[in-house]
Amino acid sequence: MNKNPGGGFDILVRLTGNDRSIGTQREAAGTEDDSLEVPATAALGVIQEFLRSGRTDGRQTMLRFLAAQRVRSSAHDVVVVLVEADIGDRRIPLTGAASAYQGVERASILATLQATNAFVAGTLTANPVNGGSTR
Repeated sequence: MNKNPGGGFDILVRLTGNDRSIGTQREAAGTEDDSLEVPATAALGVIQEFLRSGRTDGRQTMLRFLAAQRVRSSAHDVVVVLVEADIGDRRIPLTGAASAYQGVERASILATLQATNAFVAGTLTANPVNGGSTR
């Protein structure tokens, strides 16, 4: 993440693994909402592309950002992200949370990854190309 002198920021999200590297860069105005939503939606876009590139069975999975919230107490500062996975006629709610001690933007990305990691792993494992069953 790069903070701009005018108060906004640029954020780069990249996933790499094996022979694939997928990334995106986004700009934001720097408001509290931007600090939560822009990094989460950028991460979600990269995860969506990662899913598309790893599937060969033609099944469509759509990930949708629903909300991000910063939760603060005297001892904790946490970002919670809510995502929805659409698989045909099924909608699966996914949630993740991460500490904001290294910044709200970073926490938003980490919470999005936490929300989607198990789902993505299960989706890719179920792909016949990866040795899984199509059931």
